[in-house]
Amino acid sequence: MPFVVLAALFLFATIDIRQHDGRVLRGVSLGDVDISGFSPEELDRELDSVSAVVESAPVYIETPDAAYQIDAQRLGLSVDRSATISAALDVGRQGSAVTRPFGWLARAFGGDRVDAVLDLDPEAAEAGLAAVSRTISIEPGPPTMSLVNGRLELAAGEAGSILDVTRLVRDLSGSLPSQPGDEINVEAFTTTDSMIDVSIQALVDRLNGNTSEPITLRAGSRTAVFEPAEFRGWLRLDTTAEPAVARLDGSAMAARTNELLETAQPSIETRSLIVEGNVLRLPEENATTCCTPDMADDVLESVLSGQTTIDVELVTDDRGPLIELGLRQLIGEFTTNHPAGQDRVLNIQRMAEIVRGAVIQPGEEFSLNAFVGERTADRGFVAAGVIYDGVFAEDIGGGVSQFATTLFNAAFFAGLDLNDYQAHSIYIDRYPYGREATVNWPSVDLKIGNSTEAPVLIWSEFTDSSITVKLFGTAWVAAEQTDQEVTMVESCTRVRTERTRVWLDGREEVDNVFATYQPSEGVGCDGRPTKPPPECVVSEILIDTDEDGFGDTCAPTSEICPPDTRPVDSDGDGDVDICELGPTSCEGDLIPLDTNSDGTVDRCVTLQTPTDPPTAEGTDPVDTESDQADAEPTPQDDASEN
Repeated sequence: MPFVVLAALFLFATIDIRQHDGRVLRGVSLGDVDISGFSPEELDRELDSVSAVVESAPVYIETPDAAYQIDAQRLGLSVDRSATISAALDVGRQGSAVTRPFGWLARAFGGDRVDAVLDLDPEAAEAGLAAVSRTISIEPGPPTMSLVNGRLELAAGEAGSILDVTRLVRDLSGSLPSQPGDEINVEAFTTTDSMIDVSIQALVDRLNGNTSEPITLRAGSRTAVFEPAEFRGWLRLDTTAEPAVARLDGSAMAARTNELLETAQPSIETRSLIVEGNVLRLPEENATTCCTPDMADDVLESVLSGQTTIDVELVTDDRGPLIELGLRQLIGEFTTNHPAGQDRVLNIQRMAEIVRGAVIQPGEEFSLNAFVGERTADRGFVAAGVIYDGVFAEDIGGGVSQFATTLFNAAFFAGLDLNDYQAHSIYIDRYPYGREATVNWPSVDLKIGNSTEAPVLIWSEFTDSSITVKLFGTAWVAAEQTDQEVTMVESCTRVRTERTRVWLDGREEVDNVFATYQPSEGVGCDGRPTKPPPECVVSEILIDTDEDGFGDTCAPTSEICPPDTRPVDSDGDGDVDICELGPTSCEGDLIPLDTNSDGTVDRCVTLQTPTDPPTAEGTDPVDTESDQADAEPTPQDDASEN
């Protein structure tokens, strides 16, 4: 009986298989969908829903530490319809006609599942997996070359961990969701890589072979010989190039070669530099050298070609070292003129000689007083015109304010910071109106700040009738005068000069410099004398000799009026204008005097004293309405021209 049943089932299976020609056999499912008997057309329609499920499914790529999500559509993941239909139709049709019924019987009791065949667009997958790969993958470290016991050796870089995209795609094919909204979860696998490229190893072997003998650099009759270990110590491996290449440390090679050839450049003495117009140069003794860093490529090429003795030339480079320091170009210049042959010219030129070659480093401040020091006869300064207390006078160092003004204007147009300055209290027409500076030892100074990223060199030049200051550095900022305003402060003239600075990064800054000028020599803003009156003793009185309304001289009371008379201020103007016979007593504000010391009052006098002291230099108005950066300095005067 069992044999009969088995035979019947075998016969039924054979007939059923033949009846499904061109269709999916019985017991086959696509995912969870039974597709038994489906024709290719029906399968294609069923794959519409499968494709929608696949393309909308979120894909989670799982690692031991976290899961990274990406949409299947972003991976370019889609159903390969043709391959999936073929796979479904092929189920149960493998083998011979004798064995196929046994497969049918197996499917009848257990079923047979076929997975959709997925297709991955390589370009879309590469773009979609890029973010995940960067997170999951660790690129292998580049190989490194080092000097070990005098030889170059190559060591593999740190092993990497690379996302196995091929396996990931295969695993995705077997992880399809059964219905829309289901997730796709796959485990990320990585492969490691720390192999040394054969071509890189060949390069290292070549470097060792070509430096097995000493390398000689020859400049005329001079030679510099480097043992293999020393020369190899300058070699570097550049794995960023494709393919990897060797590099020679040009700076180390040049420094050592110049040392051995005795062509190393001495330290630069800035006072001995050469200025030709707007160009700054090194003197010959600083400019002649042998090897420069940019010769490294030629030297290495010669070594790689098998040469062990390489000829190099002595070169003259009078600009390169200065450019490396940041002294690239002229950034500011100003000239003022003066009559020739005056004593004050000696002081201007002496000041220029002392300052020539001074350097203001980035972020530092230059103080003219601190750099030059006190102007004395022992240091080569002579007596010349100055302004003291708003009045022209003469003293040692007179005239040096012309140098200060010239430097001030060069710094103004170079865009440097004008940290501390003081304009003259009397305007002198050889200077730019409102844009000038004076100095006085030790109180009135000119201080210039360097807020650029390169040093600034101060260079001075002069003729019999002019003084020029040039500033060399790197042009980080451009500056120009953009406005000037003149207002009155009582009787004084106040000048505000606006400067606009534009930096290379586009930043724009506006600042101001100020000057306040007296109405005339010796007269302050309030109309009073700028020079303080003398202090009279008890037996003297202050008199007005120049009839300007203010006492300027002390005179003994006995010399004001004849004996037996008294000085009288009849009109109340503060001056003695008549002498009267002296009374024995005085009234009101009159002061009794015994001028002949006989014990009796023989004169009544009024001692003239100013009700308010005259405004002295250093007390002129300041700009209390502007910010700190634009505050007008308090006017004071020092050695200046008369």
